[in-house]
Amino acid sequence: MKTVIISDVHLNHYFDEKRFLFLKELLSSCDRIILNGDFWDGYRTTFDRFIDSKWKQLFPILREKQALYLYGNHDKKRFSDERVNLFSTSQKDSHDLVYGNVTYHIEHGHLLAPSIEYIYPMSRLSLYIINNVFQRLEYVLNKIGCPHNFVLRHENMKAKRKLKEMKFPYWCLCGHTHYAEIDAKNKFANSGFIQFGKATYLIVDSSGLSLHTKKY
Repeated sequence: MKTVIISDVHLNHYFDEKRFLFLKELLSSCDRIILNGDFWDGYRTTFDRFIDSKWKQLFPILREKQALYLYGNHDKKRFSDERVNLFSTSQKDSHDLVYGNVTYHIEHGHLLAPSIEYIYPMSRLSLYIINNVFQRLEYVLNKIGCPHNFVLRHENMKAKRKLKEMKFPYWCLCGHTHYAEIDAKNKFANSGFIQFGKATYLIVDSSGLSLHTKKY
């Protein structure tokens, strides 16, 4: 059984053919799919516009693979409705995936490394503006190869410290920070993101946990 875990795809009502074809191939290649938060972006579009967009071409594949949808901070449960069943068969905030004697706890990660709206409550319009600025900045930094990952890595470190304080006994797999990594010492992994022509994601199968990076 091959389980693919993706996060931070941040789909909106704008369609990207290259990203669509990559996602279609990836999602079709696995046995099970876990959408670990921020699959669509509620700060850049509405649920109605996302559901009616060309991204709905992915929905039959997601349903066929019985996709599990975990809510993130950009796709909070209150941003959507029962139509989440169009692209997933179950929805929750976190999930424990057991392979043999190993338990992988999966959650988006915004509660481990709180995002700005949890620290400084603000309107959805303000978050829309901030998110758009951040998206454009991240796009440029990725294009020019700027070494900004130390900022994102710091967010992963915050999550690890919190897990250590909790004496968390299992592997924790998250997204949210956009910094992909596997840290076996701390039993921590981050799936990264699928945007800007770059895709990082996690696979769990009989061989264990692995991190994959591809360009599309």
